[in-house]
Amino acid sequence: MMKRLRLFLTLLLAFGAVCGSSPAEAAKPGVTTHVASKPAEERNLLVYPNPSTGIVHIAINGFEGRKLELRVLNVIGSVIYREAITELNDRYTKTLDLSKFASGLYYVKLDGDNASQMRKLVIR
Repeated sequence: MMKRLRLFLTLLLAFGAVCGSSPAEAAKPGVTTHVASKPAEERNLLVYPNPSTGIVHIAINGFEGRKLELRVLNVIGSVIYREAITELNDRYTKTLDLSKFASGLYYVKLDGDNASQMRKLVIR
């Protein structure tokens, strides 16, 4: 578990240096509830770059074998994007084009069996 955590932090630091965002911003905790099979520190929802011009990458790790729902919500809670994810391997990455939406604050929410994570997203 510690090896995975060290690897994740190393990759996060390297990714932050490449993209110009700080690792602290990229690793801000979201809303998380208990999932029996994996500790919370091994489940990750990463949204980058943030702030974004509309092309957003979403990386999901640690939710293997679960049915998940990925949603993007605007600031008043209306769903602007929704996707059901059923075949999830060790690392899942998705690229979304949200450039047609207005600049502002959005939320990326991942819901699954007994787990939920949310990240803020700013579109410029």
